[in-house]
Amino acid sequence: MGILNSQVNEVDLIPIAKGIISRWWIVLIAAVLGTALMFTQESDLAVTPAQTSIDRVYESRDETALLALVGVDPSTISPFPSFENQIIQLQEPEMRDKIAATSGVDTSVSVSRSEQRFSLIDTVEGDGKTKFTFLSVGTPTYSFSCTDSNGESCNKAIDEYVNQLAVLRKASVISGIDRLQTLLESLNLNTTSNQDKIEALKAAKLLVTGELALLTTSTTQSGGTVSTVKSSTYGFGFIGGAILGLLIALQLTLIDKRIRSLSQLSKKYSPEALFGPLSDAPESIEHAASAVVARARSHSFNGVCFIPASTFSQASTCAQTVNSVTSNLGIEIVSHPEINELSASQIVAIEQGIVILAEIGTTDLRDVEHTNSVLESSGKTVVGILLVQSS
Repeated sequence: MGILNSQVNEVDLIPIAKGIISRWWIVLIAAVLGTALMFTQESDLAVTPAQTSIDRVYESRDETALLALVGVDPSTISPFPSFENQIIQLQEPEMRDKIAATSGVDTSVSVSRSEQRFSLIDTVEGDGKTKFTFLSVGTPTYSFSCTDSNGESCNKAIDEYVNQLAVLRKASVISGIDRLQTLLESLNLNTTSNQDKIEALKAAKLLVTGELALLTTSTTQSGGTVSTVKSSTYGFGFIGGAILGLLIALQLTLIDKRIRSLSQLSKKYSPEALFGPLSDAPESIEHAASAVVARARSHSFNGVCFIPASTFSQASTCAQTVNSVTSNLGIEIVSHPEINELSASQIVAIEQGIVILAEIGTTDLRDVEHTNSVLESSGKTVVGILLVQSS
């Protein structure tokens, strides 16, 4: 059987580990791709919310309150239409179409007005009587609410609703002042007090703007969103990608038949028939030479022929290097081309013992088996296999 031994069904971890290490770039690329995948997936959720809700609260200004300084009761000025009915006007289809055309967005906005609150004050008077007085408390506010897939559309729509409400408020207050002014002028009272009131009403109309003051604004995003991409997500993508890359590298290693260590050859060939690995180091050359001499002498050969199992351009150089040591010990070494380039006459003419050369990371295990099979079938003696490191 020569140097061929029975097949051993076991897994050799050393060549597998070396094969995976030689493919480290696969693991790295897979890890980077896994991290990038997590980034793209969560970034899409983070910047693309399903819906955005915007709520703003505005305070209305009482622009007739200062008329009390000249004796005009602000409550006698009745806006037309009333502030409550202005909200109804804003929700009319015609007004909505007008706002959509002006703002450039067709988004629905809900508008509401807070009710004015009142406080009851009781005053004890003489004879056990009590006087009750109602006073208004607080200033009415307007709330604007909008929900849309695009927050910018909501902002534009609310801005235009506020502008249109300010126009309605201004027109209604001026209308109320005009009616009160017309009433005072129709009384034909030439008193100084009445004239002062009329002049104050004229001046007040110039100051009315219908302006609303922004109090608060809030934005709420809803739907499949995340606020930030967590570092744990990146870690999951990196580790998951690395594991996938490791499995790919393992699979490629398992199907790769290239020789990476003597342990791979020891499954099929006796350990004493395996030499090397041979490198350029002097001690490595000395060890390989001593092993070749020992094997040649055990088979009573005075010479050894190196035959590479696959294309190996440095086979002759390798033979010369080892021969520089073995020739002093009585063993001459020559080299031949690989087995597929040898003719039948050349194989038959070989009288030396044969050492098969296998290059680490290049020579396929099947090439070694093929070379050994051909030589043994030809009646030649294979004294060993020399594993050579690529220089």
